Amino acid sequence: MLVLLARGIGHGYALVARLNALGAAPNEVDAGALYRTLRDLETAGLVQSHWTSPDAGAPRRDYVLTDAGWVGLADWVVVMHERARLVGAFLAEYEALGQEARTRARADTEA
Repeated sequence: MLVLLARGIGHGYALVARLNALGAAPNEVDAGALYRTLRDLETAGLVQSHWTSPDAGAPRRDYVLTDAGWVGLADWVVVMHERARLVGAFLAEYEALGQEARTRARADTEA
C-alpha cells in the first residue's frame, strides 16, 4: 500500500483497482479491509488524508505519505529484498533437485 501511495495513487477506489490489477488477492481486494488499513496507517502516522472535490464526481478522501511513511516504505524495501533473496534461494535449491523432484511430486498428487 505504501508503494502505491508513493506513486501518487491516493484514493481508495484507485488503490483497490491497482491492487486487483496486480493480483494482490485471489479474487478481489476487500475494499473494507483496504479502508481499515488506510485508517490504521493514518493512526500510525504513516499517511495523512484529506477530502478533495474532483471536477466530476463525489468528494473523495485522498491519502498521502508522511515523512514517517517514506521511512516506513524504505524499511519495507529492505524486508522485501530479503524475502526475495530467500525465495530465490529456495527456488534454486528446488531446481537443483532436477527432474526427479518434479516427477515425484506429480506421482504423489496423481496417486
